Amino acid sequence: MKSFLAKPYAEGEIYRPISNISFALNWYVGKDNPTGYHIINLIIHILSACFLYQTIILLLQSLKQHSPKNIISIALLAATLWAINPVQTQAVTYIVQRMASMAAMFFVLAIYAYIRARHARRNRSTLTYLLLTLSFFFLALGCKENAITLIPSLLLIEIIFLYKKDDRTSKVFLVGLIIANICFILAALFYAFDHNYFVDFFDPIGSRPFSVYERLLTQPYILLFYLSLLLYPNPSRLSIDHSVPLATSMFHPWTTLPAMLLISALIIFAVIRYKKNPLLSFAILFFFINHLVESTIIPLELIFEHRNYLPSFFLFLPISAGIVYALNASVRKNRLLHGTLIAAIPFLLIMIGLGTYTRNAVWATEESLWADALRKAPDNARPLAKLGEIYGWQKEKTAENLIISTALLHQALEKESPRTSFKPAIVDNIGKIYANYGMHDKAINYYHQSLQLNPKFINARFDLANALALHGNFEQSLEQINIVLSENDLQSRFYNLKTLLLLWLGRPEEAAINSFQAIQRTIYNKNRYFYNSGVALSRAGHIKQGMLFLKWALAYNPNDFRIFCSLIENRLLAEDRDSAHQYALQLLSKEGLVFLTYRLDNLRTEYAAVPINVDLISPIIIETAQRAVAQLSD
Repeated sequence: MKSFLAKPYAEGEIYRPISNISFALNWYVGKDNPTGYHIINLIIHILSACFLYQTIILLLQSLKQHSPKNIISIALLAATLWAINPVQTQAVTYIVQRMASMAAMFFVLAIYAYIRARHARRNRSTLTYLLLTLSFFFLALGCKENAITLIPSLLLIEIIFLYKKDDRTSKVFLVGLIIANICFILAALFYAFDHNYFVDFFDPIGSRPFSVYERLLTQPYILLFYLSLLLYPNPSRLSIDHSVPLATSMFHPWTTLPAMLLISALIIFAVIRYKKNPLLSFAILFFFINHLVESTIIPLELIFEHRNYLPSFFLFLPISAGIVYALNASVRKNRLLHGTLIAAIPFLLIMIGLGTYTRNAVWATEESLWADALRKAPDNARPLAKLGEIYGWQKEKTAENLIISTALLHQALEKESPRTSFKPAIVDNIGKIYANYGMHDKAINYYHQSLQLNPKFINARFDLANALALHGNFEQSLEQINIVLSENDLQSRFYNLKTLLLLWLGRPEEAAINSFQAIQRTIYNKNRYFYNSGVALSRAGHIKQGMLFLKWALAYNPNDFRIFCSLIENRLLAEDRDSAHQYALQLLSKEGLVFLTYRLDNLRTEYAAVPINVDLISPIIIETAQRAVAQLSD
């Protein structure tokens, strides 16, 4: 159930529960080993391709324009061209985009079940398949919200492939789908008005550097770019991040108006010709319908390749039908052309497969992926920022890597950003990298700079509070964390830091309250806060409750040096010297006295964790050591 409530930065809210459950199962089996995740992603992709093949067969059978042999050939070629296209790499190889691929898998299963329902001759079979359609629809929505476009997609399929004027059942299904689509449109309008997309039509949306108007103007060019990538998927054109000029009017850049006109022409053509060219019309309209969520007014980032995974399902259907038609037409009329086509098809498939293999090689490491993105999108801040983070955190701590990391991040500040909050985040990351190298004064300086760019940037303020705490500036740190909590009181880590600060400031009652707040805001791994609660309760005079939490903490971390120290402290506060001796003896059995004395000295200035009363516990530890030595002498 924890995976149901795993929304990023809003723990406790439902977020794509079906795909998150699959990640949770992967974690349960193989933890952070990526192999299992890739295997599941590949299985999802294969299943999607198999059911796409079966669905295309059903669609072609509904038209009754192709022979059974041709239907199989067209379906197999169309599904294969979709499955091996290099563009799909991002949806399959990029582990987190299982959300997109898994939603698409259930989406095509829903279409398959719906067509089977329409072909069923018995009412019971129809009802069964309709229930399956509904089930797959909700499963798809549970993976990713863009699956809502199944509603207009089914209407499109009904009109082009299934509807018969003289059939009463067809009329019932058509009316039902029209009603569902009216509800879909009303829900979409409500969503748009509720989020003020039309009220703030010409103003920047949230932290995005563009307005709804600008996004709508830019998307026609992007949609045509998507089509070009699918039809000419050269790996040199593919990237995890693309540079796209933002359209500010219909004439800037100049490609905006031609793109809008071409998209309009394609849609008009598809609508007008849907009876004479059903496969081509269907492919075009299905593509645009399934880009409605991510390519219109919702303020998502402008472009991502994985968004083509679902919309491209049937894009290769008319192409495959054309190839099969050409093969059949040329078999008697032009043997040379026929032989050329037969040779060209496997050659085409091999070249596309090699392109996918080549593109996958770029995903070998995070560094190779973002280095590739930097070559292809040099004006974008994200590749520079990601490479800066890699050099700052993942590589060996050397002066050279520090220089490279900070230089990359400084370059990123001068490039185009996907969010207005991106530059403050980059400055904050520069501070974090300096902190990682132990240069906390420089880190604090960059945290302040980040907050000057965006005073409401919570991460920078939290990082500043952490850095101040590590310097022993507890009062200043407390001021910062209080500002953080006034802006966002949902994250347990904020209360945990406040607990630590209050303990160092000698305010254990308040610390205990904040520690409980941290526990309450944690859905999973609540035990990580048991230790702090135990220390706070012990120091506040709630000795028994403190002991209980400390024992729970020890159960999860049986070798933790600090927990033993705090247990000794708790027992001394309870005036239970015998138990204190027992815990001290256990501690001595794990640490030698000389090393233990050294560690106890360091505890006085270890501001990253809650304080321990070294002066109180040291005598009992020394006394326990002396007793142990005396017993050995005897």
